[in-house]
Amino acid sequence: MVLATRFESPQHGESIDYSVDIVSLSKMFNRHTMAKGAYTTFKTSLVNFFLRRDERPHNVTHAIKDLTLRIPCGASVGIIGRNGSGKSTLLKLITGIYKPTTGKVDLRGRVAALIELGAGFHPDFTGRENLMLGAVMHGLTRSEVRRKFDDIVQFAELEEVIDDPVRTYSSGMFMRLGFSLAIHTDPDVLIIDEVLAVGDAAFVSKCKEKIAELRKRGKTLLLVTHDLDAVERWCDEVLWLHAGEVRDRGEPRRVIDHYREFIERGEEEELREEAASTAMRPENTAPAAAHEEPESARWGSREAEIGSIRLLGRAGQPHQLFHTEDPFCVEFDYLVREGLSDLVFGIGIRRSDGVQIFGTNTDIERVKFKAAAHGVVRFAVERLGLLEGSYFLDVAVHRSDGYAYDYHKGALRFAVRSPFKQIGVFDPKHRWEVV
Repeated sequence: MVLATRFESPQHGESIDYSVDIVSLSKMFNRHTMAKGAYTTFKTSLVNFFLRRDERPHNVTHAIKDLTLRIPCGASVGIIGRNGSGKSTLLKLITGIYKPTTGKVDLRGRVAALIELGAGFHPDFTGRENLMLGAVMHGLTRSEVRRKFDDIVQFAELEEVIDDPVRTYSSGMFMRLGFSLAIHTDPDVLIIDEVLAVGDAAFVSKCKEKIAELRKRGKTLLLVTHDLDAVERWCDEVLWLHAGEVRDRGEPRRVIDHYREFIERGEEEELREEAASTAMRPENTAPAAAHEEPESARWGSREAEIGSIRLLGRAGQPHQLFHTEDPFCVEFDYLVREGLSDLVFGIGIRRSDGVQIFGTNTDIERVKFKAAAHGVVRFAVERLGLLEGSYFLDVAVHRSDGYAYDYHKGALRFAVRSPFKQIGVFDPKHRWEVV
């Protein structure tokens, strides 16, 4: 797949120098799936080899499919996508860890890659020995290593343990050592794959400042991360990979918004499938999923009964994934079997950890209505206001003294997403003023 990019439009006959030039790149992996209940030993493997017999199904996984990516010198490109989309495979093809099945990768200048924690470090060597060896492998001369050694150790904040075997290091110390080494080799291309996620806040902040400095110096940055805010802040362009193919590419905010919409559609589908499977369970049985309540999900005399339960979004369509600012509506059908007049309808919202967030009913709020043999009840909120998280909805019809006709606990699970990361449960409508 070849996609045009805003970097690939030289004007007036100007040529563009590319730090990373990938053309028609593909990578396939052979998969050997064991038959159920099958076992292998050295003897059986040897016999099968000589007899040319292999009972395992032979499949091919296309990790990267016909990808063309040309990154100009000094550009910053973010690569996003779900786990298994081919992001790390692409980086390993760029750095030469993997050999392409087809296509080619050309790099210009010195490349420093942070792809896996501790990659290239020998666990029994000390930090000092690993730094000396790693720096030489990055292309530095011995004199350059000696001149930069103290700066590398100081930036990594490992002065006290630099002569200890690195097998005694924590994952954060590994990251600090690897990142400090990479940036002090003065790379022309810096490749980072999620490793900053394991660092402490103070060091990660220092790393981000260093990355910003490298960008100002015209270095090329290739960033793979699930931190979409960092991608939007640092990158000139974003590449969205899905199943080894480019799903979208271009201006960061546009591509990230497109990606978030795709993720939310997937979450919505999962919630709907879960709701459907919950509805098919036999009544009064314990829910199967670990995140649901361990007690019975429904009880009551059924003199009045609740039918279909729906969550509706802004357009009045069924939804189970909302945003903090969205309107929210609970709608359910009811049926009265015994000609009852004492009916109270109620709803409750609980967070996934069991904390009761809100609960009310028509009796508490003194809502007057004329009970019919059947009908529809709606509970509407103009602004949901909940912070990001997973929630459960309870719906009930009962008598005014609390006698349950039909109580659905954990009737539906829904999720809330927010671009902000406040703490707590509720986001009241508010504004800031600084005077």
